[in-house]
Amino acid sequence: MGFFGRRRAPDREHATGVTTALVVEASAPPEGGPSVGPGSNGPVRVLADFGSGRRVHDGTVRMTESHWLVPGMELDVTYDTERPERRFEVVWESVPSMEARAAANDPALADPIAARRKVAHALGLTRGDTGSARTERFERALEDASTRSAPAGRLRAVALIATIRGRRKIVGDADNAATHDQVTYRRPSAAVLAVNVPGKPPYAVYLPRFKCEVDLLEPLWMPLPALVSAGDPSDVEILWNEVPGHDAQLADRIAGSRAAQQARTAEVDAFAAGARPDPAQMQQVAADSARRALQYVKDPAMRKLLIDQYRAAGIDVGEDT
Repeated sequence: MGFFGRRRAPDREHATGVTTALVVEASAPPEGGPSVGPGSNGPVRVLADFGSGRRVHDGTVRMTESHWLVPGMELDVTYDTERPERRFEVVWESVPSMEARAAANDPALADPIAARRKVAHALGLTRGDTGSARTERFERALEDASTRSAPAGRLRAVALIATIRGRRKIVGDADNAATHDQVTYRRPSAAVLAVNVPGKPPYAVYLPRFKCEVDLLEPLWMPLPALVSAGDPSDVEILWNEVPGHDAQLADRIAGSRAAQQARTAEVDAFAAGARPDPAQMQQVAADSARRALQYVKDPAMRKLLIDQYRAAGIDVGEDT
C-alpha cells in the first residue's frame, strides 16, 4: 500500500530501483484553493544516481497537508531502471510528517543555512559561486541578539523560516475577474522556524498557524529577531517591530549585491595586475556601496538599524545614528 493508499499502475512492467536522493530544490504546498489537498503536485529537484552517475533530476511529486520536502534533506526515491529519465517517486512511507520532523530536530529544518551549504557542496559550488551575503546577514543578527537584553524568563534569539506553506489567494483584474493566483505569507499557514539562541545549538519549532506581520523579500532567508521562553523552547515570539521594513530590506539587498560585485571586480583587477587585493581598498568599496544603499532609506528607525548592522560588520558609513 502506498502513501496515498495506492500506487499508480505502470504502463508496462519495468524493474524499479531504489536509491537515496538529496533534495536540491523543493517548495511547500500552499494552503487554500481548489488545487491544494491530498495528492497535490509540486516541483522538486534531487541529486541522485539512477544508474548512470550522480546528477540532478527534475520531477513532480505528490504532497499532502502534513508531508512535504525541504532542500538539504535526504530521502529514498524509486525510479524506472530501464527509463530512469522518465520520472522518480518519493518513498513517502519513510518520510515522517513535517511536524514530527521538526519535533525530532531534523537538521534540514533546525539549520537551513547548513542544509543549503550541504546542497551547494554536493553540487560542487564554492562560497564564491553562491555568495555569502545571506550567511553574513544572519551572523550579524545573531551577534546583535547576544548583546541585547531580554525580559525576565525570556531569551533573545534569531529565527529563520525553514519552510512555510503560505496561503493561496486569487488576484483579479479591474473587473474583479480572476486572472491568476499568488501565495501570501501574511495569512496564517503551517511553518517551521529554525530558532537560534546565542551560544546554543539551533532547533526547529513547528507552528500550524504562523504568519508574517511584515512583507519579507526573502521569507526563507530573513533573520527574524525573537524572544524565547527560558522554560519552554517552543514558545517563540517574533519581534516584528524590530524587523526592517520593505525599503530597508531592499536597501540591504542592494548594498550586499553591490559590495559583492565590486569586491569581485577589485579582486579580478588586482589579479590581472599581479597584485594581492588591498584590504583597505575592499573596505572602502563596501563602505561606498553601503552609503549609496542608505540613500533609499527614509525611515529614521530603519536607517539607524541598518547603520548599526553595517558598523557591526566593520563597515563605517561615516554618519551618526
